Formats: sequence, C-alpha cells, structure tokens
Amino acid sequence: MQESERARLPIYFPVSITKFLVMHFCTLGAYQFYWFYENWKIIRERERTAISPFWRTFFAFIFCYALFEAIRNSAASLKMPQLASTHVLATVWILLSMLWILPDPYWLASFLSIGLLVPIQQMANWTNQSSAPNADRNDRFTGWNKFAIVIGGPLFVIGAIAAFLPPA
Repeated sequence: MQESERARLPIYFPVSITKFLVMHFCTLGAYQFYWFYENWKIIRERERTAISPFWRTFFAFIFCYALFEAIRNSAASLKMPQLASTHVLATVWILLSMLWILPDPYWLASFLSIGLLVPIQQMANWTNQSSAPNADRNDRFTGWNKFAIVIGGPLFVIGAIAAFLPPA
C-alpha cells in the first residue's frame, strides 16, 4: 500500500456518534461488538500484527482496556483533549454490560453501556480527522443499517415497554 493511500485510511473505526447510538439500540447492543471488531481489524492492518480481531472482540471484557488505551494514547500524541480515565470507562462499561442478566425492567440499564464508548469514539474520530482528514467518516446509514433500524428499532421499543408490564 502506498503512503498516499495510507494517509487516507482512518487510524480507528470511524463512525459518527449519532450513527453509533442509533445502531447500538437498533441492533439490541450488538453494534458495540461490531465496533470492537472493526477497531481491532484496523489496528491489525495498520500495525501489521498477528492479533485476532475475532478473539479480541470475543473477549472484549478483557481487551477493552487495551483498545481504549490505544485510542487515548493516539489522541494524546496529537494533543487532543482527554475526556476521562480509560480504566474507569472500561470498568464501568464492563459492569453496565453485565446488567442484561437482571430481571425486568432492570436489564434495560445494560443499554447505557454505550455511554462509556461514546467518549472513546469521540477520541477516535478526532484522531481520524487529524491523521486522515479525507477518510470516510461513516456518518451515513447504509441499506443494512436501515434494515437493522426498521427491524431492531421496534423490537427494542417493544422489549422496553414489555419490561415494564406486569407479569401475566
């Protein structure tokens, strides 16, 4: 790959915050694991390492610290604002993500885990903008995204409403 091509490639997985949030809820939380996978895939290609994006995503509760720290370090090297401690964000993300096991309606709190990924994605977006200003920002909804919104959006709303209904 030529240097000019590499300059157009994002450093981390680009996604607008709006799209990130919409896709998180409309995929019932699965998009955050897609986000982990895409970030690890880009890191593997950029650093030419033998890491496995699949296994790093599968064990996201372990490898989230490393990803968050890598993104924070990239932002810090570019003198970008640091939003919060990556260790605190990772720890709280893990704890919130595990709340899905709670009974109705408390399991809905697990969807708040996306709030811990937003500051990390903001740093990734700032880093991408600084390092590869011409890279795609991934802010448009594709056909697959729209499909997930049409199917998953109502499922999320119905599930959230059902969680507050009294048991039959």
